[in-house]
Amino acid sequence: MQYRKILLTFYLIMLSTILPIYMKDGYYMLGEEKWNIYAIISAAMAGLIIFAYISEFIEKGVEKSEIRSLFKVYLCINVINLIFSIDPKVCFWGIEGWRTGFVTMFLMMFFCFVYSEGIYTNGYILAAIFITPFVISILVIAERFGINLLSVSGTEPAFVACVGNINWYAGYLSIFVPLGVGFAVTRELFGKQFYFWSVYSLAILMALFVQGSDSALLTLLGTYGLLIWYCLYEKERLQALMIQFFILGLAMFEIKILLGIFPGKYTYADNILIRICDMNGGVFFMAIGLLAYMVVSLSKEDEGSSLRGEKYRRIYRTFVSVLATLAIVYVVVRFDDFSGNGRGTIWRMTLDMYKELPSFRKIIGVGRDCFSSYAYSDPGRAEILTNAFGNNRLTNAHSIFLTELVEGGLAGLVGILFLAVYVLGNLNKCDKEKGPAAIICALPIVSYYLNGTVSFSQVLSSPYAFICLGLGLYIANSDNSQIGNGD
Repeated sequence: MQYRKILLTFYLIMLSTILPIYMKDGYYMLGEEKWNIYAIISAAMAGLIIFAYISEFIEKGVEKSEIRSLFKVYLCINVINLIFSIDPKVCFWGIEGWRTGFVTMFLMMFFCFVYSEGIYTNGYILAAIFITPFVISILVIAERFGINLLSVSGTEPAFVACVGNINWYAGYLSIFVPLGVGFAVTRELFGKQFYFWSVYSLAILMALFVQGSDSALLTLLGTYGLLIWYCLYEKERLQALMIQFFILGLAMFEIKILLGIFPGKYTYADNILIRICDMNGGVFFMAIGLLAYMVVSLSKEDEGSSLRGEKYRRIYRTFVSVLATLAIVYVVVRFDDFSGNGRGTIWRMTLDMYKELPSFRKIIGVGRDCFSSYAYSDPGRAEILTNAFGNNRLTNAHSIFLTELVEGGLAGLVGILFLAVYVLGNLNKCDKEKGPAAIICALPIVSYYLNGTVSFSQVLSSPYAFICLGLGLYIANSDNSQIGNGD
């Protein structure tokens, strides 16, 4: 067990430092190269861990557990999907440039499972994991204002730093933004770690604002929305959250300053977050954060604070439910083919594709990464897609849920949703001592799934999300947890 934990810690450091910055020929075939390095690192480490499992099995045998059964069922769903796929080769390896086929899914599931059994962590390990996202955020901020600190062949506005397409970076940030803000909120107020994580959050939030994707707004809503629910229970955490709202506003305000210093230098198209920054949204959030911090600081915390916290949580849940319902109704009413930068067309056609599937395939899907193979298999549909998207071949539905509905069928969609709900439900049951660790793991899961409603699965986001799912199971089922409570 100790040997496996050491390997998993080393793997997480490698995945966090090597994968985001690796490229071979600039942006040429970047997705393929990212997958190659991911597969090499993951397969090698999986082999070492499997060897450790075999040694343990010979000595102790197999232990039965609910988590093991859960992963067996999920693996069976994916094996059936592979066996009956319309293109077994593509389903197994994945389509070139994306590689979200069975091999990738198996590796992600494997590491989700092994991380559910624990990991070693301390301040130095966390620093090693998060130094690369921090450095990339600095590169992105500079690059978005025309200062290319990293010379990359094929540089164009649609790409950022060494990460690639802005949608890839948006997915990457859906993991590392909520983690940073979560660590900052759960540290001792005004302690050294609190300042460290606040500086990290400031930099990566600025990168989120300038990277160019409107879907980044969903990352912010998921992160701060869930943190409000968590912090309503305790005065010190609520104070920390108000400071993070101030830092959120400060990040916006600094982008506003950069827009003024470098007029006309912003290298990407107009988007929601840039407009919010330019409209002095930062001043608003700084003022709200500072005022709320003063009000919370002056309030008294007594024995009934926990009861009030539960009351406030119920009110907050009701408010969020009503707001979410109204938002969904608004989106449905306003939805057309031009919604979401053309995603409306893709989503409508994806639903039409699913309706045309035979009943059997509605349940098991057409096969992982076989979205494109199926979409262009019908000449009439292929002509419509060519007219709509030209030479750009449609490889996914630009929504992890709609893509899963076609590729994995109803069974696959229920599988990915159930896994997330199961983990979040277990984290919600954690006691106060595990609270910091639980919320830190829950934040990227919620953010990833929210961002995924309008984006796609790829190796710069999904592997990290599955690791968070595994760590969430570990935290929820272990006697104690270092994450969130350690150095």
